[in-house]
Amino acid sequence: MWKYVPSRRKPHDSWAYVLYVDEARRRVQLIGDRYFIMMEFVLKPNASVSPASKVYVGKGPRQEVSKFLRYLDYEELSPSAKMMLEPMILKIVKEGEQFFVNLFNESTPITPRLHQLELLPGIGKKTLMRILEERRSKPFSSYSDVAERTGLKDPADLLARRALEEIMGKEKYYILVAPKSILEEEFI
Repeated sequence: MWKYVPSRRKPHDSWAYVLYVDEARRRVQLIGDRYFIMMEFVLKPNASVSPASKVYVGKGPRQEVSKFLRYLDYEELSPSAKMMLEPMILKIVKEGEQFFVNLFNESTPITPRLHQLELLPGIGKKTLMRILEERRSKPFSSYSDVAERTGLKDPADLLARRALEEIMGKEKYYILVAPKSILEEEFI
C-alpha cells in the first residue's frame, strides 16, 4: 500500500519493458521495471523496438521513445499487451531480485492486524512470523535465501502473482504496483 509522506516523491520507473508496439501510430505501451508503472510513449522516428525489449524512459536523452503520453491501467492495455503482461512481470521480478527481496526485509504492518507480507499469496500468520524472525537475525540477500530460511517455495513467483493481481485492479492495497490513480494525484 502506498503511504503518503510529504517528503516522498512520486514513484518513477527509469527503465521499462515494451508490452505492445503500434507501428501505425508510432506508440508503445510499456511496463516499468521497479513499480510496474504502465505507460504509453511516442516512438522516435527512426526507433525500432519489439515486445519484451527494455527501453530507457527516465529523465534526459532517450534512445527509442520521445514524448510521454499517459499512464495506463489494465483496461487501457491492448489485447497484445495484456498477453505479454504475465511473462514480463515475472521477468522484471527475477531480474530485479535485490530490489524486490527488500520487500521481505523492509515491509511493515498496514493495520494493527494486517502486514504487507500477508498480502502475498500463501503467506499467513505462521509464515509471516518466521519471515520477521529471520530478517531480525539477518536481512535476506536473495530469493534463494528467503526460500531456504522461511520455507517459501518460490518467492519470485509470489511477488509476480501479487503484482499481476494489483495491476488487474483486484486488490485493495498496493504493495508492489504504482497504479495510475496514484500517479495522477498531485504530490506536494
